[in-house]
Amino acid sequence: MTTINDSHQELPAPAGQPQPDACEAALRPFRRPGRWYWLLLAALTAVVALGAVAWAIQLRRGMDVAGYNDHAFWAIYLADVVTFIGVSYGGAVISAVLRLTGAPWRAPLSRLAEGTAVVTVLIGGAFIIPHLGRPELIWELVTRPNLSSPIFWDFVAVGTYTIGSIIFFVLPLVPDLAILHRMHPDRIGRRARLYAAISRGWAGTPRQRAVLHGALGLTAIMIIPLAVSVHSVLSWAFALVSRPWWHESIWAPYFVVAALYSGVALVILVVAGFRRAYHLEVFITPRHFARLGFILATFAAAYLYLTFADILPDAYVGENGPAAVFQALLLGHFAPYFWTFVVAAGLLPLLLVATPRTRTVPGMVTAAAFVVPAMWLKRMIMVADPATYDRITGTFGTYHFTWISVSITLAGLAAIPLLLMLLFRILPLLPVDEIEELRQTPGSQQAQPRGTRPEPVAAQVASQQDGQAAGSSLAPATQPANGRARRQRARRRSAAAGLVVLAAGSLSFAFAGPAHAATHAAPKPAVITVTGTDTASGVHLAATLTDPNGKPLSGVTVSFYQRTTEFGPKGQLVPLGSAVTSTRGVARLAGHPAATGRQQFVASYPGGTQAASASARVSVVVTTARTTIQTSPPKPFAGLGKVLAGVLLTAVALILITLAIQVERVRRACRAGI
Repeated sequence: MTTINDSHQELPAPAGQPQPDACEAALRPFRRPGRWYWLLLAALTAVVALGAVAWAIQLRRGMDVAGYNDHAFWAIYLADVVTFIGVSYGGAVISAVLRLTGAPWRAPLSRLAEGTAVVTVLIGGAFIIPHLGRPELIWELVTRPNLSSPIFWDFVAVGTYTIGSIIFFVLPLVPDLAILHRMHPDRIGRRARLYAAISRGWAGTPRQRAVLHGALGLTAIMIIPLAVSVHSVLSWAFALVSRPWWHESIWAPYFVVAALYSGVALVILVVAGFRRAYHLEVFITPRHFARLGFILATFAAAYLYLTFADILPDAYVGENGPAAVFQALLLGHFAPYFWTFVVAAGLLPLLLVATPRTRTVPGMVTAAAFVVPAMWLKRMIMVADPATYDRITGTFGTYHFTWISVSITLAGLAAIPLLLMLLFRILPLLPVDEIEELRQTPGSQQAQPRGTRPEPVAAQVASQQDGQAAGSSLAPATQPANGRARRQRARRRSAAAGLVVLAAGSLSFAFAGPAHAATHAAPKPAVITVTGTDTASGVHLAATLTDPNGKPLSGVTVSFYQRTTEFGPKGQLVPLGSAVTSTRGVARLAGHPAATGRQQFVASYPGGTQAASASARVSVVVTTARTTIQTSPPKPFAGLGKVLAGVLLTAVALILITLAIQVERVRRACRAGI
């Protein structure tokens, strides 16, 4: 009969104190819950139930009850999808990267981080359903896929990433469940059957460990590009829509960094919550939060850079659509929200991490608490600002939050802690086997012979808490006090200087406008007249343009429009084309309007150095109409696109097969028992 080769030795503790036990800590959520647990569980369940009721009302009455209208076709639910799927990457990617780099301090955080990734990606994917006006047709993504649509590929990427995240979460459970099933059967209760089914045959042999580590390493390698692909494809769902600010090539890396940034912030909040609730201070120390804070600050700086690298070129060029969108973003009705995001998700986290006195557990939790809602606010601005802009009139529509949309969003937010609380009532909270294995790894800080091991890192940090910041505890104990003080002062000066430069750059950008030529006296408006004639071959328009002195303006462009009420009762201008004036100052255009009857046409001169802008209009009775709708020409790379779609689907199939093989390898090693 095989036995478990998992001597789950305890963490050493200072003399006179009980030895901390990783198994005991992992089983703490299995105890009888207290009053506060049930109150929190009831409150979160009530919020989720309210969201379900709100969604039922939305299904019955339509999307208008959620604030959607013909001015805002994308709004809060799409911001929720981007946010919730994005935060899942922080747990999975950070855990995968730390596992691949062999960072020994990751062990107490890995189970919480990976569990957060699984829960949030499931919730984020579910938000696609209320976003759809006809959610019952979602099955057509599988039965009638449109291979040229980024929505289909986002569905494929999210589904593949979800499967990979679940496998990455489940595989490390095998040795832990074997340990708990064999050594603590009285404490796991009804979970025993589940634990036995997952871990059957695990004995902790070198062969089994080698197979498990290989499977986890390969899964971690695949998780990283899967996470990058999901948010890249999601960004292309915006970038392939011809809207100002969405049509950007930088949005793929922009979305990826945003996902990692908000994901790390959520991991900090989740780790802090469970650390406090189940008293895991011995295992999850202030040093863990300091290191997560450094990762958070790195992504904060990268995201601030990408934010202004995204906005600056379009704002400087000053095209009509992007200029209007960025005017509203930086100085208009969206400006309070945008600058709130810059401060809350940019400057404040950097300041809290850069200052040693605030690089503590409360300081890092405060920084993360700023980042998570501020990043949702940024996603909401990115969706609502361009979506409400009307390209024809150059004006903004409106979108208003309703209790329906707010309730559904809050339900998704409440579902994260609710599902995590329920998940860790079933599965162990800490990766017991990883913690013990890393302690015995040669070369690690915790690997020492039994009985001769000095006070561990956790105890050292705990003993240095009084009167010291977490950042200062990172220095060696033997370092001279004067040298340490000089380095701390240098770090403070460097951080302060960096923040001053960043703030100055942000303010200078906020008040900077597009480039202008030297200021001159404003010219007088031009004089323009327009005539129109209806013929069998169409409507012929002629615009005569002169300067204020009556001299014809030649070689300038005049734009022609037709006023129509097709898009609203107030009437809107639809571009017909443009023409260049002759030596006599006459510009001519012929065309076929789309409707008969009395139609109004407008000729517009944008202005120049000789005269300011001017426009004129004329009414013509149209007798012959012709539709302006034309079929699009064949796409030049349509054949290549079909080949690429086949290659991508093959790659997805290979990834899924590889993941399945890793699961089967671990199962075979367990069945073999060697």
